[in-house]
Amino acid sequence: MIYNFDELIDRSGTDSIKQEAGTRRNAYLPKDHIPLWVADMDFACAPGILGAMRNRLDHKILGYTDLGVETKKSVLRWMNRRYNWNPSEEEIVFSAGIVAALYAAVDRLTDPGDEVCFLTPAYHPFDQAVCSQDRVPLYSRMINQNGNWTIDFDDLAEKLSRSSCKMFFHCDPQNPTGRVFTEEELKRIGTLCFSNNVFIVSDEIHADLTRAGITHIPIAKLFPEEKRIITCTSPSKSFNIAGNNHAHLFIPNADLRHKWARSFYNGHASPLSNAAVIGAYDESEDWLEELRVYLDESFHMVQAILKTRLPKAVFQIPEGTYLAWVDLSGYGLSEEELKKRISSEGVFVQFGEDFVDNATCFMRINLASPQSVLREGMDRICRALES
Repeated sequence: MIYNFDELIDRSGTDSIKQEAGTRRNAYLPKDHIPLWVADMDFACAPGILGAMRNRLDHKILGYTDLGVETKKSVLRWMNRRYNWNPSEEEIVFSAGIVAALYAAVDRLTDPGDEVCFLTPAYHPFDQAVCSQDRVPLYSRMINQNGNWTIDFDDLAEKLSRSSCKMFFHCDPQNPTGRVFTEEELKRIGTLCFSNNVFIVSDEIHADLTRAGITHIPIAKLFPEEKRIITCTSPSKSFNIAGNNHAHLFIPNADLRHKWARSFYNGHASPLSNAAVIGAYDESEDWLEELRVYLDESFHMVQAILKTRLPKAVFQIPEGTYLAWVDLSGYGLSEEELKKRISSEGVFVQFGEDFVDNATCFMRINLASPQSVLREGMDRICRALES
């Protein structure tokens, strides 16, 4: 490998949420703990990204900045190269992160009292974006068969057919289960939504982070004439630049796109975030490919540890993301007791309470850390339950 993902980087004193917010969020944690929770990585950014940002600083002025033609072209080249997807440049709208786009979509595309459907377990901001704006969440529980998660299409069809259901939050790769949906599944989802006039907002932020041999399919690619869809993408997870708050929305409906762009939903791109996107997509693909290999190794390591030391845990290596979703219900403990035991051993993972529904006694582990750190974190988790 060219890049050193085993490097230990001290993030203290950088206002890192992952590093410094743990004890405020989890009272069981000791001050000195291993943070394997919030989804950013403990790996150095690719040299191409850091170099592009340094070069932009040489221009000396960091004023108000548009997304820019070169940034858009870089995004489009990436979508073509990675997914053979060719949306138009005109479709791209900037957003200061995908979570901001979720809230904006609920506000723009639904009315108070309307229902918004999504699969569970789920990324918590889906639920927050709905409930905080006086809309009603509809949870369609995925089916779990020994760690393999599938969509309950009968349940999903019933919920999407309700006259009050106006939007579907799609998440692919799915967070937290790590499912990468097949073309058949995506076509069924899209057909159900559009036949019921349900708008799709698709969060595809983990698209680049699939296991070897698995390729993400943008749902919009399968419905090229459909206007009732927004695709949310970003290099933030793939290249560890989440702090730049830079995402790209593909909005094919011209009227919606123009109204959205004229609103204050978006925020502004920053000079450095534009540079980082170009540095990522045009200069750092080899870094991403090495990262994917490293993450695959980490998943196999975690699987082996769980099999040997926590045989009652149920875990399947996910098709996408860098997040392990582990069922600990076999230990017969309440979720609060699981949280207390594991946290008190000095490792911060997230539990089912953070994933809306259908997640009791699961934990989500962020594997995007040097393997020496991950191995120590896994040892602490095992000690907590072996006792």
